[in-house]
Amino acid sequence: MKIEYQSFISDDGVEIKYVDMGAGRPLVFVIGYDETVQTSISFLSRLSERFRCIAFDHRGFGASPASANVGIDRSACDLNRLLEVLDLDDVALVGYSMGGSVAFSYFRQFGGARVSRLVLADTSPKLINEGDWSLGLWQGRYGREDFERDLATLVSDPALFHLSFYLRAATPSQIDAPPSFPPFDDPEAWLARVVEHTGIKERFIRRVFFVERSEERRALEREYWNSMTGADYLTSVSLIDKPTLCLFADPGSFYSPLTGKWLVDHIPNAQLATIPNACHVFPKENGEDFVQNIFDFCLK
Repeated sequence: MKIEYQSFISDDGVEIKYVDMGAGRPLVFVIGYDETVQTSISFLSRLSERFRCIAFDHRGFGASPASANVGIDRSACDLNRLLEVLDLDDVALVGYSMGGSVAFSYFRQFGGARVSRLVLADTSPKLINEGDWSLGLWQGRYGREDFERDLATLVSDPALFHLSFYLRAATPSQIDAPPSFPPFDDPEAWLARVVEHTGIKERFIRRVFFVERSEERRALEREYWNSMTGADYLTSVSLIDKPTLCLFADPGSFYSPLTGKWLVDHIPNAQLATIPNACHVFPKENGEDFVQNIFDFCLK
């Protein structure tokens, strides 16, 4: 499908690329980490069958240029500017994965006056598990040492980071029975497991994961991971005052439905829905269930 990008100028003068497809009530989809409009076009097109579906590329990803200022709070400012420029109200806002972090930041910075319904899809208000919090990344198994290691790996060996990120996202897990993964410092073992998981030949996997990344690109990806994974929105979720659907994969991989239950318990007027036999990549692997849940909730 040919993508017809449009652009708007954000509040700091940077041009942001977005798509605007379909007609009807506006639905703004906030894309996840290391994803773009291009990689999300299948379910964005499906959503555009019943909504005016709008999505933008985060700075430095897809068609949007990088800038000196990137990260979750900056993406939330870009989201706010998009809603202002297009003069959108009664918006169904859908935040998937990192997009959920952007939604948390948006409500904290700007409130939700333009939003009428919110979908938080497989996301968490705090990704690092520490203290009394155990509903973050990797179903409670991602600690601060993992976070510091990943920040370093995004600079020193980004292919290793992305291989491990993808395989953990795409492998169903159980809280009490975690899957077994290769030693973290063995990129060839991770590569072999990704080949086994996808059934795609190794040379094609290498083309995807072992691309040359400039120093600037590595710093950009690190900053997004730092601003997302290092954030804490536990005390901010109560600011969400719109009907909210917490949509989670079951059994999940990055998260479990228990994270969704916590959100429902702390967001007024929220409800939980799960997609069975799914993991974090359900927008692509369980696309019809993903879209139908959004239709059922946002078209009310």
